[in-house]
Amino acid sequence: MLGGLLLAVELQAGEFDEYAVKAAYLYNFAKFVEWPAEAFADPTAALTICIAGDNPFGDALATLSGKMVESHAVMVRHIPAATGLDQCHIVFIGRAEQGRIKPLLAKLARLPILTVSDSSDFAQGGGMIGLIEAEQRIRFNINLAATRQANLKLSSQLLKLATIVE
Repeated sequence: MLGGLLLAVELQAGEFDEYAVKAAYLYNFAKFVEWPAEAFADPTAALTICIAGDNPFGDALATLSGKMVESHAVMVRHIPAATGLDQCHIVFIGRAEQGRIKPLLAKLARLPILTVSDSSDFAQGGGMIGLIEAEQRIRFNINLAATRQANLKLSSQLLKLATIVE
């Protein structure tokens, strides 16, 4: 199922802007990650996707608000000052924040928060999922050690499509 969804996203990449595709990836990642129960206030609490610092998505993330991931409605928040990220389930850190990635990752370390970025070598540098562009497609690297430290479980379907880095 994920392969089909990601393939559809890739096929659309030429037709839509880069960040609309990346927004679709964020939503699809949410569907294939298992958070520990304590990550949510209750079984129907919102799943919060946060953008730390500059927001490169424009209106692309607006389409995600209200969509469902299991019993959780998706809520999207832009957090320019990058404080309060500990209330998020997914944190996207854009390329413009490259100089602040290490301190942000240090703040989020061991919290059940999926970190995603399109900054170069993000997964190799301790982030969880690094989006990379190759041959006009968006691919992703996953740092399994970082996801394990955060007590997040990734589906085998997601892992099959990724390049694993340690």
